[in-house]
Amino acid sequence: MNTAEITAGIVNKPRRVMRNAFLVTALMIAGAIITGYSGMDGMKGGYALIVLFGFLAMTSLVTAILYIPRAKEFDKLMNGLNPLARWTYTQEEWEAFIKEDLKEMIAVNKATLRLVIIVSLVVGAILLLIYRDNLFILIIAGIILLLSVVAFLAPRIRSHYLKKGVQVSLVGEKAAFTGGSFQTWTQLGAYLVGTDIYTEGEIPVLHIIFEFPTLQGVQQEIIRIPVPAGKMDEARKVVEILTKQIK
Repeated sequence: MNTAEITAGIVNKPRRVMRNAFLVTALMIAGAIITGYSGMDGMKGGYALIVLFGFLAMTSLVTAILYIPRAKEFDKLMNGLNPLARWTYTQEEWEAFIKEDLKEMIAVNKATLRLVIIVSLVVGAILLLIYRDNLFILIIAGIILLLSVVAFLAPRIRSHYLKKGVQVSLVGEKAAFTGGSFQTWTQLGAYLVGTDIYTEGEIPVLHIIFEFPTLQGVQQEIIRIPVPAGKMDEARKVVEILTKQIK
C-alpha cells in the first residue's frame, strides 16, 4: 500500500484551523469597520465594540500565522515519498494500543495531579495562615476538584477519538501522525528531548518526547506511536535517527 492510498481522506486539520482563523480575522475587521461607520456613539459602546473586534481580529490573525508552518509540515509528512515510518495496524493491534495508551495517560495524569494537589495545599495553607480567610479552602478545593475531573476525562476522551480515528501512523523527522492526531516538535520553541520504545505492554509503543515553552514554564509532551508486528527494526531505526536531533 503506497502513501497516497494510506493518507487518502485524511484531513489537514492545521490547514482547516488556519483558514478558519483567517476567516474570523476578516469578519472581525469587517465588524470593526461597520461599527465605526454605523454612527454608533463611541461613548455608548461604539469604542468598546471596535476595541473588542480589533482584539479578536489580532488573536485570530496570530493563530492563523502560527498554524501556517504546521499545515505545511502536515502536507510534507503526508506527501513525503520516504517518511521514517509508515505503519498500518490490524484491529487487534489498534485495540491493544488504545488500551496501553489509556493506561499510560492515566498513570502520567495521576502523578501530575498528585504534584498539583500537594502544591495547591501548600499554597492554600500559606494563604490561610496569612489572611485567616476560610474562603481559600473552598477555592483550593474547587481547583483540585476541577483538575481531578480533567485528569479523569482527558485520557478517556483521547481513547474515544483513537477508536474513531484512522488506524495509520506516519513518522517524519519533524512531525508524526497517529490515529488522527498530528504533532510536530520543531516549532514555537519546541525541541526533542528523548525517544525510546516501550515494550512492556501488549504492543510495543514508540515514544517521542519533546518540550516547549509556555507561560507557566517548560511543558513536556509525549507522542505515543504503536509499533505493528514485524516493524521493530524500523522503530529502532526511527529512534536512532531522531536521537541525533537531541542536543
